[in-house]
Amino acid sequence: MDATTPDADPVPVERLTPLDVSNLRVEEHGLPMHVAALAILDARPLIDSTGRLRLDAIRTHVEQRTSQARRLRQVLVRPRLGLGPPLWVDDQGFAIERHIRTRALAAPGDEAALLAACGELNQVPLDRSRPLWELWLLTGLSGDRVGLLIRLHHVVADGIAAIALFGSLFDLEPTASVPSAPVDQPEPRPGDWFLFRSNLRDRRHAVRRMIAALGHPAGLASRVVVWARQAGALIRLGRAPAVSLNRPVGPNRRIMLARADLAATKAVAHRHNAKVNDVVLTAVAGGARRLLDSRGELTAELVLKVSVAASTRGAEQAGGNRVGIRVVPIPVGGSDPVLRLDQIATETASQRSRPPYQPAGRVLQRWMVGVMFHQRLVNLLLSNLPGPPAPLYFAGARMLEMFQVGVVQGNLALGVGVLSYAGQLNFDVVADTDAFPDLAVFLEGLTQTLDQLGVVRDISRRG
Repeated sequence: MDATTPDADPVPVERLTPLDVSNLRVEEHGLPMHVAALAILDARPLIDSTGRLRLDAIRTHVEQRTSQARRLRQVLVRPRLGLGPPLWVDDQGFAIERHIRTRALAAPGDEAALLAACGELNQVPLDRSRPLWELWLLTGLSGDRVGLLIRLHHVVADGIAAIALFGSLFDLEPTASVPSAPVDQPEPRPGDWFLFRSNLRDRRHAVRRMIAALGHPAGLASRVVVWARQAGALIRLGRAPAVSLNRPVGPNRRIMLARADLAATKAVAHRHNAKVNDVVLTAVAGGARRLLDSRGELTAELVLKVSVAASTRGAEQAGGNRVGIRVVPIPVGGSDPVLRLDQIATETASQRSRPPYQPAGRVLQRWMVGVMFHQRLVNLLLSNLPGPPAPLYFAGARMLEMFQVGVVQGNLALGVGVLSYAGQLNFDVVADTDAFPDLAVFLEGLTQTLDQLGVVRDISRRG
């Protein structure tokens, strides 16, 4: 990290976007900002004849597979005032050992122990002095299995980009090989003078773009209309109801899992002219209904607001953060899940004609970070990602299951992450431990709704 090039142009400077900077700002408020996934693997191909984990071979596998993913070998640098936004530079001392680590699960090594370890490990921010990713191998899991917790900072990639970025770690066959490729030598860190000129050039380009936009009032007006429509839609939705789901998030997390059959979920959605995500929202509403009823907060007219992550990624766009949100109202007062699904499908169909909401501009993004602990826009978080349709292998070991590990932040103390994998639709429910000592009640309502709709494959209520 000491090597610099004061005058030469070593490589184009890769700066963080304003959205990425806002993610860092959230983390500086004490809330880790990374995406994570939990894979459960067949442990037998990863164990040697003495029963020990083949750690060196696993590290070699990961190092080979990520050798050409430059972002996984770069660190984030925040330059001095006047030198521009944070930027990516190559890690001069990259060591795979710092990123592939192990932890033995507490006895009896069941799913509860696995989820407790994931909750503890995932609440710790990633070390910004290193490339912002890590893999944890969680040994001692019963049934000849091993857990694999993957963590990647949000400034590196959003959920969809993360799946693509780490896709090189996994194979469609247990014996697949990867062509050897030389590891690119790290580029020296740009010097201050180069960063100053780069920042000055970027600012000139920004001014030119603004002037060009002013010279095309039709295009500028269309963007203003889109923003105005989005703002109007949020205003019409009104404030989220004041319920106990919204509590300032503390440092501790609890995780629970549920499973559903993907084909059955698609069939249910098709019968109701809905999408898979509508079925997911219906199940989330069922969980919230059961929980709020147990807390004495349920009313017949209660409608919650869910922040649903929505990709804005185009067909040719890869990497980075390209995500907006949709605020979806979900009725929880009624007991009929089929009627609830029809209502949600009608609402989301109307929203698909509008682009997802994206906070534009540094001022608005700063404001959103500032109010996140007492916002009244939404009640809970949902992220639903498409995963691999066929079974995958990691270093020869079959991946039995895969889950997206969701996040909680601000006063959104409950989040649901959903990921499809090999015919299964996997739910991860994560919550602030203190705000949700009764998280099992939410999971019971969620899985009961899935069961009523006919899509449950298996349920885990441990965690």
